[in-house]
Amino acid sequence: MSNALRPDLMTAPERLDQIADILAAGLMRLLDRQSSPLSAHHGESSLDCPASQSGHATLDSLEVDA
Repeated sequence: MSNALRPDLMTAPERLDQIADILAAGLMRLLDRQSSPLSAHHGESSLDCPASQSGHATLDSLEVDA
């Protein structure tokens, strides 16, 4: 689609293509928002654990074999 800003210079199939792209993008955004009930209550993260249960290792938690 070379004339996305000028619909009057686009062919009918190009205009339909543009409309389909816009509708598909909107549908994908809608489905993304509805995909997880957790995202509405806990921000954007899909992890369901508090920050105190981080997956990062600390120096005290590492065991050294002698």
